[in-house]
Amino acid sequence: MSKEKTIKIRQAKLKKAVLEQLMRTPIIEIACEKVGISRMTFYRWTKASKEFAKQVEEALFEGRLFISDIAESQLFSLVKDKKIEAIKYVLRHNNPRYADRLELSGTVSTKDEPLTATQKGLIRQALKLSSLRNYGQNKKQQK
Repeated sequence: MSKEKTIKIRQAKLKKAVLEQLMRTPIIEIACEKVGISRMTFYRWTKASKEFAKQVEEALFEGRLFISDIAESQLFSLVKDKKIEAIKYVLRHNNPRYADRLELSGTVSTKDEPLTATQKGLIRQALKLSSLRNYGQNKKQQK
């Protein structure tokens, strides 16, 4: 067997092992450490192969789902143990009656009043200073 073929077989095994680790623990540093490769090697593989990069994203997604399931089960265990903070958290995030709310009250009214001469002058001055410098001139030319 040639040296190149041996390297490819070893790399394939290592890539598979990294993907399996990422499904259990979605942290690249830890997965690389457990498999025995450097992060630099991992990132070189992802850069060189779009297929491997896609598999990495899928493994990370699966790993995050797995960790979320573990966290949820721990949270529900705390609720069963009557831990008040866990109970509050579950209620606040899963029951609209206990959700944090902000209540606003008041009225909105609009007045349809013509601008005063001073207000018109201020607006004209602001438009001149803005990027619409030729505002008044273009209006005169259109008439």
